[in-house]
Amino acid sequence: MKELSGTAASDSLLPTHTIKTQNAIKAPRAVKRITFDRTEASPGETLYVHVPKLNENEVLVPGWLGLRFDIDLNGGHANNYLVQNVSRALVSKMVVKFAGTILQDTDGYDLFKIYEDLFLSQEQRDDMVLEGIQSIDLCRIRSNAGDKKTSGVDTENKLNENFGTKYYIWLDHEILTDHGVFYPQALSNDLVFELTLAGANQVVKGSDPAKLKYKLTNIQLEYEMIRSELLAREANSEYSSGKGFLYDHVHLEKTIPFAKGSDARLNIKVNAQRRSLKAILLLFTEPYNPGARDSEKYVFPHLKKVKVTINGSPSMLYNEGIVSTDDFSYAKKIKQST
Repeated sequence: MKELSGTAASDSLLPTHTIKTQNAIKAPRAVKRITFDRTEASPGETLYVHVPKLNENEVLVPGWLGLRFDIDLNGGHANNYLVQNVSRALVSKMVVKFAGTILQDTDGYDLFKIYEDLFLSQEQRDDMVLEGIQSIDLCRIRSNAGDKKTSGVDTENKLNENFGTKYYIWLDHEILTDHGVFYPQALSNDLVFELTLAGANQVVKGSDPAKLKYKLTNIQLEYEMIRSELLAREANSEYSSGKGFLYDHVHLEKTIPFAKGSDARLNIKVNAQRRSLKAILLLFTEPYNPGARDSEKYVFPHLKKVKVTINGSPSMLYNEGIVSTDDFSYAKKIKQST
């Protein structure tokens, strides 16, 4: 009689084997839309948005807090329409505060955020109709411009049926987007956003500068929340032990007139008054007449050499200055370090 030799069972034969792994939790979630304390707002006014405290064990989903509203162009010229990426163009200044401490105070917020959005993929930008990134034809149709196209725009008309005059301003500060769920109940103080609305000449396009008008109506605060004792408990534990929030403080240092073709040298002095400085970003834009703003147009001048002086020491980065052939390699180093 032969004795069968024993063999080890493979993992796939074990009763505990599973081809799927549970990497998430199940919890009730909901999108809430509540009437804002002001239902209407006009150019130049400031909106104060307090992040809602929610209830116990309710946390905010990262990146899902913002203002939902309609844009009313009535009272202006019949052919007026909105600039590209209007949700960014609407906010000329952004201030973020926590417990009286200013986390961000950015003039020219629209300039920086519109520029930032230009680096999104085309697929991402195609999904941002609610933010106002759209074709000119669709923008004219959603703005109900008198000279909008009426033929050959079946796709645009279908999108208009879905979105109409509804737009969003997302409050996408890194505290709410890059650090997991946000648990307001665990904090003794409020996180507050102050949004100053831009003038009509920065938001509305039209042929008559005297008839550029807009108004936000039906303003709502929208957010998505999850009710989870586990997430709330873990967030509360991190806050209690001292959680660090990392974010970029973007500051508009100054605006310098620069004549293209006649000014051969541009001297910029930066006194950041910060313990650390991540980068200096130079944005070049052209002047525009009221009603003729191309919100996504930035000028890229042909810079032949850049010299950096730090604390009186010249050529701190490159002893002969940064020339055009250095741009890509230096930018690559910065990207790899972030």
